[in-house]
Amino acid sequence: MIQIESVVIRELRGIRELEIKPDRKTFVVSGPNGSGKSGVVDAIEFALTGDMSRLAGKGTQGLSVRSHGPHVDRRHDPASAEVELQFYIPDLDRTAVLTRNVGNPRHFTLEPDDSQVRALVQEVADHPEMTLSRREIIKYILAEPGTRSKEIQALLKLEAIGQTRAVMKTMSNKLAIVARQARNAVADSEESLCRHLDVATLEPEAVLEAINQHRNMLGLVEIDELRPETDVSAGVLEAAGGAGFNQAAALRDVESLQNAVAGLAALGQDEVEMVLRDLTNLEDDPALLHAVTRRSFVESGLGLIDGEQCPLCDTAWEDEEALVTHLRAKLAAADEADAIQQRLRRNGAEIANQAHHLSGLVDAVHPLGGAYGADGFGGDLETWSLDLNSFAAKLTTVDSIAGQRNRVEDGWSRPPELLEDQLEALRTSILAKPDRSEKIAAQTFLTRAQDRLSAWQSTRLAKKQAEAAVATGRAAYNTYCEVADDYLRALYRAVENDFSSHYREINAEDEGGFTARLEPAEGSLDLEVAFYDQGMYPPRAYHSEGHQDGMGLCLYLALMQRLLGNRFRLAVLDDVVMSVDRGHRKEICRLLRERFPNTQFIITTHDRVWTKQMQTEKLVRRKETMVFNRWSVQTGPIVQEMAGTWDAIESDLDRGEVDVAAARLRRHMEYVASELAERLGAQLRFRGDYSYDLGELLPPVVSRYGKLLRSAANVARRWGNEEAKEKVKGLTTAWANARSAYDDENWVVNRAVHYNEWATFTAAEFREVVEAFKRLLAELQCSSCDSWLEVTPRKGASEVLQCRCGSTMLKLR
Repeated sequence: MIQIESVVIRELRGIRELEIKPDRKTFVVSGPNGSGKSGVVDAIEFALTGDMSRLAGKGTQGLSVRSHGPHVDRRHDPASAEVELQFYIPDLDRTAVLTRNVGNPRHFTLEPDDSQVRALVQEVADHPEMTLSRREIIKYILAEPGTRSKEIQALLKLEAIGQTRAVMKTMSNKLAIVARQARNAVADSEESLCRHLDVATLEPEAVLEAINQHRNMLGLVEIDELRPETDVSAGVLEAAGGAGFNQAAALRDVESLQNAVAGLAALGQDEVEMVLRDLTNLEDDPALLHAVTRRSFVESGLGLIDGEQCPLCDTAWEDEEALVTHLRAKLAAADEADAIQQRLRRNGAEIANQAHHLSGLVDAVHPLGGAYGADGFGGDLETWSLDLNSFAAKLTTVDSIAGQRNRVEDGWSRPPELLEDQLEALRTSILAKPDRSEKIAAQTFLTRAQDRLSAWQSTRLAKKQAEAAVATGRAAYNTYCEVADDYLRALYRAVENDFSSHYREINAEDEGGFTARLEPAEGSLDLEVAFYDQGMYPPRAYHSEGHQDGMGLCLYLALMQRLLGNRFRLAVLDDVVMSVDRGHRKEICRLLRERFPNTQFIITTHDRVWTKQMQTEKLVRRKETMVFNRWSVQTGPIVQEMAGTWDAIESDLDRGEVDVAAARLRRHMEYVASELAERLGAQLRFRGDYSYDLGELLPPVVSRYGKLLRSAANVARRWGNEEAKEKVKGLTTAWANARSAYDDENWVVNRAVHYNEWATFTAAEFREVVEAFKRLLAELQCSSCDSWLEVTPRKGASEVLQCRCGSTMLKLR
């Protein structure tokens, strides 16, 4: 991808005008909280993507780059806010300059401007994860499994997996609804057929017995087997010679409808209450209803945005970013709405099933109502049945269910007026009809039996087809999930191996056996980590906040390795180790330096010790550090380039400030002595507050190094290693000379820093003190790689005294 050579920032966020020059190297911006460090991060992110993540997401409603990206004094002049970023492209071995202005954040200029460079800038803009703060990194560790899956898949550019999974899940659910409706239709037609045949079940023997009893009355051949093509009414018209009427079957149909009408008040009452409650929630929050009903519409529009014109309504926005933020906020509100949407559809489908069942009972009676009921009663029943079916058809979407709210609340069945009286009058009329001949009754019975048998067979076929579709949809969904999960599982195995390895490196002393497990399952991603060989647990369970921060950084690095491989050339990390223990921060320096030697890290921190550690561990050099001392609205950050300690002391002495130089030298030597005490294994008298001064730190270091040289000399002599003997002899002589000068001048620092007789020291005299300490430290530092000498292993008996590059390596045993 790219590496940054320089960044010029003008009137952006808290910065008035600032230039930093990382020169393709890792670079540190240090300073106290509120000194403006995050403005550098915002500027780099804005230059690369046109966005500022600090002004987007949860809790940022009403914020935008155009309105709040410029310096507060230039908030009405967004065009004054600009970032000019010079970057290097390793793949092309070329340098280019990108300039982006808040006045038009989606537009940028390039110099040189050609298709390859522009395509690369567009690719970088698709990777906002290159710029992350602690809160953004820790979310990979602490997020819920479903959210973690979405966040990590988004980082790895695998969103299509989750989106396709969701579409297939929706398809499977819709097929299941159709199958449930088909099963209900079978139950309704089965009940209707049983009622007509006057049998308890549709066992073939019972059905044939009822059918053949009436066929015998008509002198028709008995049916010995029911097959799909069987017509139980075959020959009826010829045998009977006209239409007929079956009083018993008619009475059963009327009485079934009467029983249903008597229970209308309680029909579907539970589902009605749930539907009304969810509709009330939506009405109380119109934005939620809008999110439910327009989600797919908004999602489509979000993917079509190309400029400041809304693709959904053609409205012109102040800029593209504001439009994107507006649409994303709408989608964010849809999470809660999803659950309401599912409940509404489920309960609406159940009410629709009850309406269809009631309609089936009405359909069986309405011909009787037309023939034997009061004037117009048959028409009323037919109208009621059509109305029930029409109502049921409107209970499939949130919009249509909301449109039926009044009917659902007032009583959705809406029977004709005086229905119970008219049904009772119809029943009385049927009873009063003279019983026709048995042959006419048999004719009627068989004709209607065939109608209901055909309906039952049709619904069974529809049910079979629906269940086959459900099985196919579920198989397709499960297969996709299995393939996707297998792919993700293999990917996550590689990620968890890198993650575990990185974490072990920064916690080698106490968690050398650390392992992690990432387990994908149906749109979620569980993360469990080992806790001191006591089992696998979620990171929140037992690990401290500092360890969680370390995990977040390690997981992020592992993910970026998998995403970009050797193209992972840039990461901007904003105060990401604030909770990590200071002892582990050194190991983080080594991890970044050794495992990611080709990656440029732009790091901000408010911790001066962490800044010093990055220099000591050679992650950065002093000139690759910028210090913000303080900040004001008028000036922005007050910047001090990180000068070397020796240069700063020399400047103090040039001004004649010996006491200042002495204090600076003492602080520097206390820090270096603490580093050397740890690296060389010096023995200190324990202090519970860990507050050691120079007098307690440096003498044990000096003593320890002398002992190490004597041990190395003994080992070289014992093994007859002439080369090692000469090496140790030279180091011992140089050490003796440096220590002699140190012993002579050491007392001056104590006196000067405590203001005792400091006025009697001249700058020239104190320069001799400085030189003595520089000579002492030079003997403890490799002249080839500038690293401090150290013993290995850190725990147990020391075996080797060495530097980082290996040019000094003396056996101690």
